[in-house]
Amino acid sequence: MKVLYSPAEFHLIFNYQQKAGSMRKLENKVVIITGATMGIGESLARLFAAVGAKLTLAARSRDKLETLARSLGPDALPVRTDMTDPAAIREMVRLTVERFGRVDILINNAGVGMYTSFADTPSEHIEQVITTNWLGPARAIQAVIPQMRKQRGGQIINISSVAGKISIPWMSTYCSTKFALNALSYSLRMELAEENIQVISVCPGRIKTPFTDNAFKDARTRALRPGGISPDRVARAVLRASLRGKREIVVPASNWLLVWLHGLMPRLADAAMLRIIRRGMRS
Repeated sequence: MKVLYSPAEFHLIFNYQQKAGSMRKLENKVVIITGATMGIGESLARLFAAVGAKLTLAARSRDKLETLARSLGPDALPVRTDMTDPAAIREMVRLTVERFGRVDILINNAGVGMYTSFADTPSEHIEQVITTNWLGPARAIQAVIPQMRKQRGGQIINISSVAGKISIPWMSTYCSTKFALNALSYSLRMELAEENIQVISVCPGRIKTPFTDNAFKDARTRALRPGGISPDRVARAVLRASLRGKREIVVPASNWLLVWLHGLMPRLADAAMLRIIRRGMRS
């Protein structure tokens, strides 16, 4: 089946291929993408397919996975995967190796948000967010490392968040999982360096996706105003980071200023954050 590219994807591919043929580094590479059917995950799938990668697309919706896989061509394998289920995660990796023979890149993208008062949040909701956002990626990493060791190299890309570098009120559980995912990335980068397994942490800011619509919310959470960067922009940044072997990226890069200001003037930054969130999100 012929792969269908958007005009923006054609433009992107053309521009990249003019730069010393760098896209050829990803041709025929085997990439697992979790949370592949919407937002950043879908943009990643289309972009990596466009540069010739072979894909395992993982998400909970079988119908959406199969529709996406058909649009990307024969080298896209849909695997229904619940990231809270350890057996499903192991099966995702097993089926990838069975189909393609290897795993070159794991992109841990699946996640769920939470906009609630921590003191009043049901414990089962907290557990689900922790399992999806941290324990699921950790299990996926453990599942792919033996294969990456066998093939003597690989790359792990963890999609974290700026909220894993700056805490946000009424997002305490979500922030905690992203801080933990960043810490895991930093430690693994050192542990796996001698085995030629790279670990990249990606920290996007606010993104125009259904993410906030699908998040856990309490009765006082208001709908957030439209805004943020496109998931395609994040996907392009991830692709560049993969090709260049970056340690960590923040998207957009201007959000590094927020991180720097929070470290320099934490009291002032906390007061400003509290005011902004109260005005924009809490009723």
